[in-house]
Amino acid sequence: MQKLISVMLFLCFVSVSPTAAASDDPPVLTEVQQKIRAEFSRIDAAMQDAAGKLGASGLTGDAARASLAELCGKFAFAIDCTAVDTKGKMVTIEPSSYSQFEGTDISAQKQVKSVIKKHKPVMSSVFKAIEGFPAVDVEYPIFSPQGKYIGSVSLFFKPETLFAQLLPPLLKGFPVDIWAMEKGGRIIYDVDVSEIGQNLFTAPAYQPFTELLKIGRRIAAKPEGRGSYQYKIHGENIVGEKNAYWKSVALYGTEWRIVGVHVRKEASGKKSNQDSVSANPEEMLAALATDGKLIRALSHEDKKKTMKHFKAFYHATPGIYAIEWIDKNGVNRFGYPTGSSLVDYDYHQLRETGDQEILDLLTSRKKGKMELPLTEGGIGVFNFVPVLDGENYLGLIYIIRE
Repeated sequence: MQKLISVMLFLCFVSVSPTAAASDDPPVLTEVQQKIRAEFSRIDAAMQDAAGKLGASGLTGDAARASLAELCGKFAFAIDCTAVDTKGKMVTIEPSSYSQFEGTDISAQKQVKSVIKKHKPVMSSVFKAIEGFPAVDVEYPIFSPQGKYIGSVSLFFKPETLFAQLLPPLLKGFPVDIWAMEKGGRIIYDVDVSEIGQNLFTAPAYQPFTELLKIGRRIAAKPEGRGSYQYKIHGENIVGEKNAYWKSVALYGTEWRIVGVHVRKEASGKKSNQDSVSANPEEMLAALATDGKLIRALSHEDKKKTMKHFKAFYHATPGIYAIEWIDKNGVNRFGYPTGSSLVDYDYHQLRETGDQEILDLLTSRKKGKMELPLTEGGIGVFNFVPVLDGENYLGLIYIIRE
């Protein structure tokens, strides 16, 4: 749940702080934005290449089919690729499973009208196409070697398929969910597939959630921002408070909003007899690290018993955001609350700036303190304490305070 900016280490009792002011935005949201932008750049380059080849070969024939098949083959999320003539008729389609639509007039479609009139590339909003389902169409103009406009090349795909292929490796183990929408309110991706295709502003299911509707209008109006709202928690039969941050991606003038959300958890220390002034979380963590029952649970990698101890510590310790465990191999195994903790995150992958510093601290077997951005947004103060079972080093347990 924490990802890191550039830091300085001071060993013995290690103290780390950012060298520059960090953004409160979830770093993983920026990663998602960059990944989608990179995919859009790939689409743009591939469309240019296909348009050039079709301009030289013409829109029909074996060479045209080969160019369209090559274009579709570059994108696992592509449904079909088409050559469209100057009148808006689909003259060649690949793969062959969609060839029955060859000869169909799609000149009434908004994006086709645009490319015919302006001779400039365009990406549509989601619409129900002749293929029978909602998707997005990217159209790129084709010119002959003499510079004459002779039609366009189309790439047809479902946004949710693109997101489903790109996001899992980025989000694995992080306590952040991503959803995405068009500026008009249509949900184009959500971890809850039943949300996809719904319009945030008009679907009856959203109307009781006034905070969601309000922030939805802000998301539509501004390319980036942050806020909070109440809505159903995926996989749980409850409504919860969610922090939201959003950024934008665009292709040929059509924008998508990418929203990162994190469910707020209940405050720690509810079962504590101490007030927040007298309680010292750092001292309490150090004491926990010597608790024989926790040591045995960690030594046996007993998640159930470890989580029981973490839960009790969380509710007895005022002012902490989470308590977690990094094993001696550099893997953040789990923590409590589960919705605020990394799961099986391997620091050796060095996915984020600062992972190496955490590995160095792990190797040092010393206490440490760091101020770092949280993966789900905001800044946290981290306290690390080593745990040993006799001579056997079990790694670091740590707490986070906002």
